[in-house]
Amino acid sequence: MISGTWPEQGGSPVFIRGYGGRKYEELIEAYHRDAALLLAQGYEPAGQHYVEGQWGIAWGLVALLLTVFLIGLIIWVPILTTRPTGTLTVTYVHRATTHEAPSTAS
Repeated sequence: MISGTWPEQGGSPVFIRGYGGRKYEELIEAYHRDAALLLAQGYEPAGQHYVEGQWGIAWGLVALLLTVFLIGLIIWVPILTTRPTGTLTVTYVHRATTHEAPSTAS
């Protein structure tokens, strides 16, 4: 799933796109599909950065405080069994085509 694009309009020499998903494999699959489309437009991947998703400290504190009332157990279940969304950010650079015929000087 594409989570964002900068700049939003095309035509820039640098193109940054973010991908989000619960599994790393989902991110890579979305990246490969998108990279093939962007390669046809002349953009090549120049760099990647992956950030693993994390639960915020507030969720843990709320669950800990509410565990006394047994409500916190309901909050602990998703924290312990699911992964937060990770983010893959890829920078694409527009490359000039180099398939021109060489000129012959006579």
